[in-house]
Amino acid sequence: MRIRDLILPEDRIFFTLFKDMAEKISEAAVTLNEITHELPGGTEKGHKVRQLEHLADDVTRQIYEKLNESLITPLEPDEISRLAPALDNVLDRIDRVTHQLCNYGIPGSDDMLKEFSYLMVLSSVEISHAIDDLATLKKADEVAKHASETNRLYNISTELLSRAVIGLFRTDDLLLIIKLKDIYEGMARVMEMYNDVGHVLADIARSHT
Repeated sequence: MRIRDLILPEDRIFFTLFKDMAEKISEAAVTLNEITHELPGGTEKGHKVRQLEHLADDVTRQIYEKLNESLITPLEPDEISRLAPALDNVLDRIDRVTHQLCNYGIPGSDDMLKEFSYLMVLSSVEISHAIDDLATLKKADEVAKHASETNRLYNISTELLSRAVIGLFRTDDLLLIIKLKDIYEGMARVMEMYNDVGHVLADIARSHT
């Protein structure tokens, strides 16, 4: 036990706020997944993702405010200041690619869009579980396992992007090729942000093992 833990109780509000962020990420990912299955309909749901992104910005602000106010924290301050923006970046990117998907006039869905969005849903589940386990660092090994699974899903997404881009050139609709390539790359970028969260969580788990 650290000396500071003997002096003051830890401020557990950070875990509540991180959990709130994880829930908003999950909700946004599920909404995006719904849109990919409903195209060309369902685009009105993009407003929901935008609202979640704004709410997540507010949670991030609260985390930094609490970090400045707290005399003692359950994680190291630099760990908190790394995890908060990493989570926020995921939602920022989900919002961005959802905006693209809803405004590019895509005539219908395809398997690649559905697979990418499903990988996001799965990654959100891993992040949520990792945040839950983070609340008790006696489960640091579990946090590391969820981080590792997030990395595995990211690796799948990089292979998916390669297949998706190759598949685009089976159509002669140049404008559609440009639009879908932009969206596929945006979705791959979201998966990269999930992987970044996984790296932060893995580092935290190692430092508390």
